[in-house]
Amino acid sequence: MKKDKKQKTLQRIMEYMKPYRFLIFASLVLAVISVALTLYVPILTGQGVDCIISKGNVDFARLISIIKTIVICIVLTAAAQWLMNHVNNQITYKIGKDLRIQAFEHLQKLPLSYVDAHSSGDLISRIVTDIDQFTDGLLLGFTQLFSGIITIIGTLLFMFSKNVWITLMIIVLTPVSFFVAKFISSHSFQMFRAQSDARGRQTALIEEMIRKSKSGSGLWLRKSFFRTFCCDQ
Repeated sequence: MKKDKKQKTLQRIMEYMKPYRFLIFASLVLAVISVALTLYVPILTGQGVDCIISKGNVDFARLISIIKTIVICIVLTAAAQWLMNHVNNQITYKIGKDLRIQAFEHLQKLPLSYVDAHSSGDLISRIVTDIDQFTDGLLLGFTQLFSGIITIIGTLLFMFSKNVWITLMIIVLTPVSFFVAKFISSHSFQMFRAQSDARGRQTALIEEMIRKSKSGSGLWLRKSFFRTFCCDQ
């Protein structure tokens, strides 16, 4: 049941991402360029160290050429990362805008009984805050997922070329970190739901407190607010 729900959620996210396939592809290409150059710099550094054989025995011509190449790689890496972050921000902004438009249009079609049954703070929290948190998570995923996967693949290939046994040992130990990450993410989701519900109730109380304060009858709401969100800590 949970797997089906997760799959449906993932499918819905992919549907929102479809109109921006070109931008996602551009982000992936920029991530490949950034990671490839980042992994190439340590190799160049090692070659530069090899040019320094001993005191008074330094291949300056080759060393200077390597340093120039390193500087070019660093500049290109910074440019690729900046462009990737810009593209990722464009993707998450556009998806967030589409979600808000769809949520607002759906809210206008809901019956009044649903609106009366839910606090205005909860509705505002879902349309504004929850979408903000979703787009923040999406931005983090675009920024780190592509780069992380490509970095892992590139690093493993480089390590295989140097020492197969050490690489295999790292591959065997890596799944432990995945289990820890899954444990943290599952508990974080429950805390996120509780935080979202508390934020909805808080927004509703603040909105009603402001409205009642204008009419001079908001004292009991202020007491209720502090009792709910301050004294329970």
